[in-house]
Amino acid sequence: MNTRNVLIICYNFPPIGGGGVPRPLKMAKYLGEYGWRVHVLTVDPTYHATLDPSLLAQLPSEVKIHRAKELSVFPRGGQAAQPGTANAAGDGSAAPRASMKSVLKKQLVQVLRKAKPYLMIPDDQILWMPGALKLGREIMHREKIDVIFSTSGPVTNHLVARKLASEFSCKWVADFRDPWTQNMHTSGIAWREKWEQRMEEQVMADADAITTVTATFATNFLKKHKQRIKRMELIYNGFDQADFEGLEPTYEEPGKFHAVYAGILYQKRNPRLLLQAMRELIDEGEVNQKDLLLSFAGVFDYPGYSENRDCVEALGLGDNVRLLGNLPHKQALGLMKGADALLLIGDVSADAGAYIPGKLYEYMGIGNPILALNKPGEATEIIKNFRLGQVADPEQKDAIKQAYLELYKEWKISGQTNGEDRGADFAERVRPYERREQARQLAKLMDELTSK
Repeated sequence: MNTRNVLIICYNFPPIGGGGVPRPLKMAKYLGEYGWRVHVLTVDPTYHATLDPSLLAQLPSEVKIHRAKELSVFPRGGQAAQPGTANAAGDGSAAPRASMKSVLKKQLVQVLRKAKPYLMIPDDQILWMPGALKLGREIMHREKIDVIFSTSGPVTNHLVARKLASEFSCKWVADFRDPWTQNMHTSGIAWREKWEQRMEEQVMADADAITTVTATFATNFLKKHKQRIKRMELIYNGFDQADFEGLEPTYEEPGKFHAVYAGILYQKRNPRLLLQAMRELIDEGEVNQKDLLLSFAGVFDYPGYSENRDCVEALGLGDNVRLLGNLPHKQALGLMKGADALLLIGDVSADAGAYIPGKLYEYMGIGNPILALNKPGEATEIIKNFRLGQVADPEQKDAIKQAYLELYKEWKISGQTNGEDRGADFAERVRPYERREQARQLAKLMDELTSK
């Protein structure tokens, strides 16, 4: 098989962890099986707190990772002098000066944060672009790159790819894990959104192919950019069977109905209505509080916020909710494997149903019943069609109570939640959602682009 070279451009790549990492990671892992030698252009992870170096062990040795430095407007490393710090003589005379410096530094950071939406366009990672272009040009000169595959977010990845593809006349596939200007999380700044509209139009027109992860996204892109897009392909997100081979389930507290959520929570995606539903079920005598356990791995409250923690305490559920913080991926999978229910908490925005959370596919691979608090859409249809668990609107407390209660009753009767029979052909039906199959689809697309 003739080997060709692909350059994957993605800011988020191991050892950085998080929800956006698996797609480029698994493409890099499996593309070699289909005749593609993989180079990855990513960021130097020095300044990133959420790291999981164990993810790198998944990659074949042939994959070459190139890391570009990122500029930083914010102070990095070191600690500001604390008020009251004494000087070398021990008389404390330097304290007022240190205090003033600390205050000014804090004020500067606050000003920069407020200015960010007006300066960091199209996203916070734009300061990575100069270093990425410099290193990218070196890679393009040194290696015979046949195709650039850029995957967003951040969409800065596409700006880097567009520039390199134009300079070196190679094929380019722009992959969108989320929409850009049609995203539910937009800046609300009119002039910025017009600017980003023009950026998006340029990307759509210049890329040789656009790939995305849901049928709804593909339809919306074509509706908006029909005259610009040369080729559109749907390549779902998914799960990697290899992640679950030999996976040992972690049973935290046997004898409890244990629900697990692993990921990031924020204002439009929070567990507070679920917690209220649990409290009411307890008060109504429908469930026994001593039976219940919820584990949250990842970000429960963003720094500076405490709404979710406050809700737990106000409802008297402190003994039922465990906050585990960030866990290595394999450890998080073990936690999920040992759970009785896997929580899928979606956004409450009107267009949230158009999104399929990557977590859904991971849950599909684990096989335990899902409690999905999601707006109606592709994700809820997958859960219903494959009989993966219970679904409820994240803004309807009564529906959440009923869905939770159904899984609890099943557990109470049998001591476990087995879910419904998914059919003998389940493995075949979920094949499009397997990472190896998705790499095959991308390889086929790149083969066709380069053979023209």
